[in-house]
Amino acid sequence: MQDRFDPATQALADFCIRAIHGWKNKQYEVTRNGEAALLQRLRPYAPRVLIDVGANVGDWTLAACASLPGATVHAFEIAEGTAAILRQNTAQVADRIVVNTIGLGETEGTIKLYQAPQDSTIASTVRSAIGYSVADEGLSHIDEIEARITTGDAYMDLHGIEHVDMLKIDVEGAEFSVLRGFDAAFARGVIDLVQFEYGPLNLTTRDFLGDFHAFFDARGYCLGKLYPEGVADFVGPNYIACRKERADLIAALRCPVLRAGTA
Repeated sequence: MQDRFDPATQALADFCIRAIHGWKNKQYEVTRNGEAALLQRLRPYAPRVLIDVGANVGDWTLAACASLPGATVHAFEIAEGTAAILRQNTAQVADRIVVNTIGLGETEGTIKLYQAPQDSTIASTVRSAIGYSVADEGLSHIDEIEARITTGDAYMDLHGIEHVDMLKIDVEGAEFSVLRGFDAAFARGVIDLVQFEYGPLNLTTRDFLGDFHAFFDARGYCLGKLYPEGVADFVGPNYIACRKERADLIAALRCPVLRAGTA
């Protein structure tokens, strides 16, 4: 390791990094990273209402419909072009999905949305988030448009939703804005599970894992990291928060021991 420019050293380092990322489950394919497996574990509990915030083109929504036949998914996709693709991809289960071409946040009104015109699936209300995507994809331009948002509490009131079995959030750095929009629902204890992403983007937004711990602990939730085998310790990207009083769900979702001292 004394010569960092040696090709063999670089190859070994690259292999080790990829192996560690694989072990820590740093991946985003729902059928491989534990998201679909978690939905299957929920099946005996017959969830009825799921909310997918940042539904994108519908991968998670489709996995939820496949695993939970009695559930309705309220999907939110703020980018109109992406929402159109979402509707196309989920047409075969359209009777079980409510597609909302708006976003969720902590207030009602309009918000700036940053979008790459070359790819309608690259969009975020956090400019730095789309900056990463544009750089990764080699794109050259970002559009700034106005989009509409509402709060989770307002949406639940409007649609008469009294209980949410699972709230999934994937909004490229705007997670806390979405969570605060459900303040009343959290206060009533009517959201059982929350899944959210955490990763390098949080260095920019300054919303750290300790902040999520504090938020959920104050509301009576325990927090864990999602693996294909279940829920365990804390390396990104996906995390699960469950109401502490739902010991049945916690037991069903808990990951087997991965190594000494981890459960």
